Amino acid sequence: FGRYGNVRLGGKDDKPEFSDFSWISMMFTGGVGAGLVYWSMAEPIFYLKWPPFWGEPFSAQAAQFSLAYGIFHWGITAWAIFVPGAIAFAYMLHVRKKPYFYPSYACRGILGDRVDGWLGRAIDIFVVIGLVGGLGTTLGTVIPMMAAVSADMLGIENSMTVKVGVTLVVAAVFTYSAYAGLNSGIKKLSELNSWLCMGLLAFVMLVGPTLFMLSFYVDSLGVLATNFLRMSLYTDPITKSGFPQDWTVFYWAWWAAWAMYFGLFVARISKGRTIKNVVINMMVVTTIGCSIFFLVFGTYAVDLQLNQGIALDQTLADAGAAGMISQVLHSLPLTAIVIPYFLFVMLIFQATTIDSNAFIISMIACKEVRNDQESPRWTRLFWCALLAVIGVAIMMVGGLPVVQLSSVATSVPIIVIIIILGLSLRKWLEEDFGGESKVQAVDYPEED
Repeated sequence: FGRYGNVRLGGKDDKPEFSDFSWISMMFTGGVGAGLVYWSMAEPIFYLKWPPFWGEPFSAQAAQFSLAYGIFHWGITAWAIFVPGAIAFAYMLHVRKKPYFYPSYACRGILGDRVDGWLGRAIDIFVVIGLVGGLGTTLGTVIPMMAAVSADMLGIENSMTVKVGVTLVVAAVFTYSAYAGLNSGIKKLSELNSWLCMGLLAFVMLVGPTLFMLSFYVDSLGVLATNFLRMSLYTDPITKSGFPQDWTVFYWAWWAAWAMYFGLFVARISKGRTIKNVVINMMVVTTIGCSIFFLVFGTYAVDLQLNQGIALDQTLADAGAAGMISQVLHSLPLTAIVIPYFLFVMLIFQATTIDSNAFIISMIACKEVRNDQESPRWTRLFWCALLAVIGVAIMMVGGLPVVQLSSVATSVPIIVIIIILGLSLRKWLEEDFGGESKVQAVDYPEED
């Protein structure tokens, strides 16, 4: 809504490449992945048992913050981390019309010609490392959950063989999608994913305690609004419970690790849209979408724990979040249909995230692939295979601490790059439109 909100990401005759539904579907499913479903069920139970702000486990205070903190961690602050990179990359590609898909090019506004040397290559390498590390977090949580649910459904032991088998099935789907390309694979899979998720959410909302779910959600929004600043700055230096470090810092690091991939992906699919349009959809529409998952899955899980006498916390302690999610699914009616449907949704959800990731990494890694082209198919296949291997490796090492370390370790240099991207974008905008009090969507800088 500021001076540069109406700047169109492209020429004055450029139209959006994708419909609004396709565009938002790719943005949402590519940004959150199946991890949203996983954590929307698991987080509230974690916070009920180990609450923030020195609350007693399973107390009214713990319940109030259990859903609010989940919405907070997947809310507007998280999506705001994505914005500087997304707009800077989109401006680089569609307004400045830099020909190649190198993240370092978007830092040129601040770093100048130094991006053509070792510094630029270092930035590109750190971006790829961040992409892989952030993806490791998703693979390290969602694949074990899918394996646990699959093993429980089939009545077999949840062994490493089952986990590897699930990984291979997911890998086959995302490899096909990445191989097919942006329009034929990723777009269609994202649209399918959106419809499947809406069906699952609607079913749980209808068969669950609907009034309690709506009431608890509205109350949690009030708790979040009242305590937003406190939750944002909470470090717990007195009691040193570790809650903000284990959760909030982990989440911000995870989102930062994803920021480069997601920024490049949003830039690639956002040609013809204005900066304001991209920012609103990235920060508002996606935040609402994430909160709906907590409205449905989070409140349903809390109801099972507090009102239905189902000890999800004990299952969480004994079998982990994956086992707990399986127990939640078994509490639903029509489990013979719901559980296979859930697994199919998770399969498509996970695939839509990883295929987009492989697509972007292959674009960065390939020399002189222009931004309006797609990388060679063999490179996409290579990165898909490598990402699958990384997923198996993280599962073999095992444990949430390893997953959290993967995000935190790879996010440190990415945070610095995000700051550089924001400053670079600001400088470019001032150079191109600095003399105008309010840029109109029809005003464009002269092309180089």
